[in-house]
Amino acid sequence: MSQEEKLLRAKKVIENSRYLVCLLGMRVSSQCGCTNWRSDQDAYDIETRYGCSPEEMFSAEFYNTRVTQFYDFYKREILSKRGRINEGMKILKRLEDRGILQAVITRDIYSLPKRAGCKKVLEIHGSIYRNVCPKCRTKYPMKAVAECAGTPKCTKCGTTIRPEVCLRGEMVNNALLTRAVDEVGMADTLLLLGCSMHSQLAKTYVKYFEGDKVILINDQDHYADTAADLVIDGKAMDIMSKLGL
Repeated sequence: MSQEEKLLRAKKVIENSRYLVCLLGMRVSSQCGCTNWRSDQDAYDIETRYGCSPEEMFSAEFYNTRVTQFYDFYKREILSKRGRINEGMKILKRLEDRGILQAVITRDIYSLPKRAGCKKVLEIHGSIYRNVCPKCRTKYPMKAVAECAGTPKCTKCGTTIRPEVCLRGEMVNNALLTRAVDEVGMADTLLLLGCSMHSQLAKTYVKYFEGDKVILINDQDHYADTAADLVIDGKAMDIMSKLGL
């Protein structure tokens, strides 16, 4: 099947779907310009500058024991590189508006789908746009953390503000995981963007899919991708913008 035939096939399947669920992978975050500390290149650059690996710094242990260094890394490398919303992301919003897309499930912490206007989004690892004082529970926007000098403190009680993101070593919200499993279980079409069938996101949720078609769009091949019904090679957001949806 040619690339053009694959695009036409994907468009038809998506438009005929009654309950489309999207698994949005980390490759999409990278393609939108966000820092992806899990990627080899970003990890190497960060470790060169800070002397610690991003896996170590983006952890609950590092936050709890070296919060000043954590926020230096977090504000410079995460909050300052939040990416941009491109046309491919806006297509997800249009699919939601048309009643086709019923849920976006993502480990992305940059809230890309929500920033594009999507409302039915399950952010499994939280969002940089939500921050809270762990003592008095006062909520703070991302801007309050990004623009403060040094470590952000609660204006009411002086406690260090905590980003509502899942750091390494922390448990994911079980209720949120259950909702994601339920959404995948109700889907008739599963759309994987920017991840392979071998990714943690796919391995966690695809096993609960009982629908008809799995469409995978990614620019990195993996042998496990043969389990998908339709695989389109290319950057996910670029391909989405070519579907004419």
